[in-house]
Amino acid sequence: QLVVFGLSNQMVVAFKEENTVAFKHLFLKGYMDRMDDTYAVYTQTDVYDQIFFAINQYLKLPNISIGNHAYEKRGAEETALALCQQFYKRGTICPGNDTFDIDPEIVT
Repeated sequence: QLVVFGLSNQMVVAFKEENTVAFKHLFLKGYMDRMDDTYAVYTQTDVYDQIFFAINQYLKLPNISIGNHAYEKRGAEETALALCQQFYKRGTICPGNDTFDIDPEIVT
């Protein structure tokens, strides 16, 4: 039973990791796999360009995805893209010693 539990958990972890990589390639413009796994945009123009790219990729998802990625359906209707933002209620950064003090309460 312990072996079955371990294999089941390993399959869940592998599924999550593989889907994360797939989503990065689908939705992050110019994403390339690297050892450091960093991706950044630095200007407002780049941020907006990235957002528009991700939205367009989402709209094309049924035509570009070869995996099991698709729109969520509610009855016969496909759901629209939803953006969710969460912010910490309060946080401070001390640049002198590179520390963060973050209130874990989240505001949506």
